[in-house]
Amino acid sequence: MDYFFNAEDIFHIAIMIEDNGEKFYNHVSSTTPDNRIKGICAQLAGQEHNHRLMFEKLLADVVNKKGPMSNLAELPQDDLSYLKAVSDSNVFTKALDIKNLSGRIKNAKDAVTIALDFEKDSILFFIQMKKFTRPEWGQSEINQLIEQEQEHIVTLTTLLKGL
Repeated sequence: MDYFFNAEDIFHIAIMIEDNGEKFYNHVSSTTPDNRIKGICAQLAGQEHNHRLMFEKLLADVVNKKGPMSNLAELPQDDLSYLKAVSDSNVFTKALDIKNLSGRIKNAKDAVTIALDFEKDSILFFIQMKKFTRPEWGQSEINQLIEQEQEHIVTLTTLLKGL
């Protein structure tokens, strides 16, 4: 297998996903008249913010430990097409259409269900990116990122069961 990514690349993407998620939840929280949705989205925005800070720290740690890494090659077209399809399935990696997306939230369950979908998509994306990362380029650090996202799924699933 050819390897093309490293933990530094993937953590930059993870930070972008968390930042976009925080913006989305803050928007919904500030625009919805529903107090329950407002509270849940404010909580989700806070979780995204905390994850972003954690990922920024993990990024700094991996760069301090391994030194700056760079993308060493262009992906073959088949691999590039596959990864593009996986990443495009995660709304927080695309240009964020906050108004359209927030319009899908009609109740608290919708907000949490959308959040769960985002987390699942992110995990799938990071797992696929890890397959194209050499172990010495940070696979164990990428596993830490995936574990944090999995914990978020547990939190969201518990929240959804309580609604």
